[in-house]
Amino acid sequence: MYARVIQVPLKPDTLEKATAYFRDSVGPALKTLDGFKNSRFLTNSSKNTCLMVTLWESEEARQNAETNGFMQNVLSEMKDYFAGPPTIDYYEVAVQVV
Repeated sequence: MYARVIQVPLKPDTLEKATAYFRDSVGPALKTLDGFKNSRFLTNSSKNTCLMVTLWESEEARQNAETNGFMQNVLSEMKDYFAGPPTIDYYEVAVQVV
């Protein structure tokens, strides 16, 4: 399994709006993508940051969500909430406890 982690500083007073957008728009859209496993939207209100974590069945599935424009569209749609550029990191999931 493969993960993409996007960390973003948020503008003041946008944490709730960014959370709602991810929950109501991004989440349902992710479910339609081939190879998508699950996602988490993590927030830190004291630092006004968020992490968008997505898990994928394969590296190919993760890459497809980027090359088909999905990720770029999400970041574009959410840019009004961002106080700075997102940082994107990639991981192989070594252990998962469920």
